[in-house]
Amino acid sequence: MMGTPVLILGDSGAGKSYSLRNFNPDDVMLLQCIPKMLPFKSAGWKLHGKQLDDGSKQRGNVLRSDNWEMVLDTIYRMVQSKTRRVLIIDDFQVVMQHENMNRAYQTGYAKFTEMADHIWRIIMAATELPDDFRVYFLAHTEETEGKIRMKTTGKMLNEKLTPEGYFSIVLRAIKKDGKHVFLIKGDDNDTAKAPPDLFPDQTEMDNDLHAVDVAITEFMTEL
Repeated sequence: MMGTPVLILGDSGAGKSYSLRNFNPDDVMLLQCIPKMLPFKSAGWKLHGKQLDDGSKQRGNVLRSDNWEMVLDTIYRMVQSKTRRVLIIDDFQVVMQHENMNRAYQTGYAKFTEMADHIWRIIMAATELPDDFRVYFLAHTEETEGKIRMKTTGKMLNEKLTPEGYFSIVLRAIKKDGKHVFLIKGDDNDTAKAPPDLFPDQTEMDNDLHAVDVAITEFMTEL
């Protein structure tokens, strides 16, 4: 039993959230670590727990939390869904950034080990889901020693954890010639990677995460 975690990296405005536009919201759970509007017409995407005029609470597929324990719990609870096999965690780096700010006045190095452990536990939880579950981690990038990688909270945490190492699929959202695309394979300074047969003979593609998801599910059935 192994779910599929996928890392989508990109600067703010690179089209990460826009890439969700072609998903059927009935098939997807979206966890927003930062509350924000979706950058596309969003009929069917509804905030779970929103207070309605009649006093009831809305049932929906959009959750909001930046707490690492809530993120972890959301992943584990995916197995209870009858229809949704895709979880998207948007602005994943915020989980560690906000924990770091909340613990800013704690001294010592132990907190960096603990924060790295929390992120590691979240990623590992995605791999522990049943085979047909996919978890997409959308995160910002930073350049460290000339290499473009997932944004963390600095050198201390980077020494404890290399998030990209836990993913076999890492795509980078970029803007090229006025279009938003996913970079599938980069140079030695880029962490973008995918199994060679997943996107054969492609180095980039349209930033359509649903198309990526279809390719992954078709690839998985061939294993």
